[in-house]
Amino acid sequence: MNETRQILEDSVNRLFGDRLDWDALTRIEDSGFPRQLWDEVVDQGIHKVLASEDAGGMGAGWGEAYAVLRACGRHAVPLPVAEASIAEWLAAQAGCVLPEGVPGLLTSTLDGNAVAGDSLVLDGARTPWGREAAYLVGVAARGSAAELIVADPAGLEITAEDNLGRDPRDTLSGRARVTARHALPLPADCVRWLGALARSAQIAGGGAAGLDLALQYAAERSQFGRPLAAFQAIQHYLADLAGTVAAVDTISLAACEALDARGMASDGRNARFEIAAAKCRASEAVEKLTRLSHQVHGAIGFTYEYGLHFVTRRLWAWRAEFGGAGEWGEYLGREAVAVGGDGVWPLITA
Repeated sequence: MNETRQILEDSVNRLFGDRLDWDALTRIEDSGFPRQLWDEVVDQGIHKVLASEDAGGMGAGWGEAYAVLRACGRHAVPLPVAEASIAEWLAAQAGCVLPEGVPGLLTSTLDGNAVAGDSLVLDGARTPWGREAAYLVGVAARGSAAELIVADPAGLEITAEDNLGRDPRDTLSGRARVTARHALPLPADCVRWLGALARSAQIAGGGAAGLDLALQYAAERSQFGRPLAAFQAIQHYLADLAGTVAAVDTISLAACEALDARGMASDGRNARFEIAAAKCRASEAVEKLTRLSHQVHGAIGFTYEYGLHFVTRRLWAWRAEFGGAGEWGEYLGREAVAVGGDGVWPLITA
């Protein structure tokens, strides 16, 4: 781990570890968006790790951002840090600076008919934390090119919805005023790939949190005069859980580093293979991550008062967002077929 990544990991874990205990997460679910916590994130520039220095960011890469995204998963952070990080990276690629405030990241590619002059027409556009958005960010297809669109959400109809983790996943409809348009040297479907990468990192963090809680509970809880951790069956659960967490961690970080090294160009050897593999593996792992962590805890793990559910509910939500294991596995299968039997190993190791 490089020094910058270690500093980021320590500072972000310290902030969210101090602010987001189970009581705080419960209050947030009851009261809504934690504005004060978001302001602290902004003050520390956590959401701007990928932003350019001209935009007040670090100008760091996805390898460093992985530490932030993983910490957000680990602490079940109820804020759009991942979405803001993606928006800032897109702005850096387009050479522009985004407005201040909570971003509303449009998760689907905008077709050519959605943007006309200074108008953006939306029809049920999925937008995490759309109800809190000070501005919208999306990517529009322009023939073979792409364009970064920034728009004012004032006047849009917002249908408030939550995912299983009770984080906002709103839909927006109506006409918004476009405030900026910038050429974007990326594929038009880049948001889906970047979202898949971010969710993979968050799943790695959420899985690690489940492992930590299971280890702590197994060490503290006793049955028949012995700690749970002394029973062979529990040891097997914990070893299997730890191996799964390590696998998701490794493949997700590798995908981030591949994106730094090779980018997302639509032709040539890019990072798409690694991103697809990371999201496929992370989504597939969620069932085991949640099952084993809850099995170690027994009945108490299913109570609302015990906070394991704050991460496991989000794991199941992130599992499907930006494509599940089936979709990304199909992509990997098509890639393998395209290169043929002799090309699979070089594709993996290139």
